[in-house]
Amino acid sequence: MAFHELGALSPAAVAALADTCEALITAEGREQASQRERQLQQQLFTMLLGRPWPSQVSAAVPAGLSGLITGRRQRQQVMQLLTVLAFLEPRLDQAKVQVLERVAAELQVEAAVVADLEQVCRKHVLKAFGDWYRRTFHDLNNDGVVQGYGRFILPMLGLGIDQAHLQRYQALAQAPAGSFGAALQAYYDHNGFPYPGSRKGLPYDYVAIHDVHHVIGGYATDPQGELEVLAFSMGLFPDHALLIALPALLQFQMGIADPLAGSVAPKLTDQLDAPAFAVALQRGAAASGPIRDFHWDFWPWIERPLDAVRRDLQVAG
Repeated sequence: MAFHELGALSPAAVAALADTCEALITAEGREQASQRERQLQQQLFTMLLGRPWPSQVSAAVPAGLSGLITGRRQRQQVMQLLTVLAFLEPRLDQAKVQVLERVAAELQVEAAVVADLEQVCRKHVLKAFGDWYRRTFHDLNNDGVVQGYGRFILPMLGLGIDQAHLQRYQALAQAPAGSFGAALQAYYDHNGFPYPGSRKGLPYDYVAIHDVHHVIGGYATDPQGELEVLAFSMGLFPDHALLIALPALLQFQMGIADPLAGSVAPKLTDQLDAPAFAVALQRGAAASGPIRDFHWDFWPWIERPLDAVRRDLQVAG
């Protein structure tokens, strides 16, 4: 199951993309790629394009790449592939980040988001994460910085608790067996998570859909599951895919902590299962219907069988 849009690339574009992949993992020939990187590069390329890895490649980003890869969704999916390649090894490599940044600028895909990776390379971690939070607040919820941080902090002080949604969550205990609602309740019970919008819970507008993706996608809440559910979300929301992915990849693959989430999400290294991540990307990209809306009102679906919800949203098993 390849990315549908990348499957339509011309032979010249496929060859140029392979050269770009090679340029990335070798920092344009300045570094020696590991055997693992080479194997995963070829595997991911074949998985996401549905094409074999070319027999000959050049370790240079081709001139005119943007003229060969012209579709908006194609460019987004190319950047998703390249981002995974940049994180195959559990160390943030500034030379590779510079290649990724240059390609993002040429393809005009979240270039400013990728540029913040260079800030991380320069040890300006707080500055980079601060910019990503600012973009998340604005791009996903049209919040300013103060309002965005306030949504996270005030409920912990007993202020701004979302009573309307809290009552709906409490009613999940009566959801029919086998339903989407019963599975969502089991998710909170099993993990011991507070409901979104409650005291100690994260803001409804930011975390409710993330939890729904865990349930509909069947993803666990360990580091591997968190990376996969974020890949699934990347596929669903291609306009913000790198903004969604980069903080978690740094947290779980590079051991670079998110200053705001570091207390609840441990910084780890080498947690990325790249093929599983690619499968989750494909599942998200192939899904359809209201799940592709970041502010999907999923409550009318709560009493429906979970299998039927997945079928209707075209979430592959």
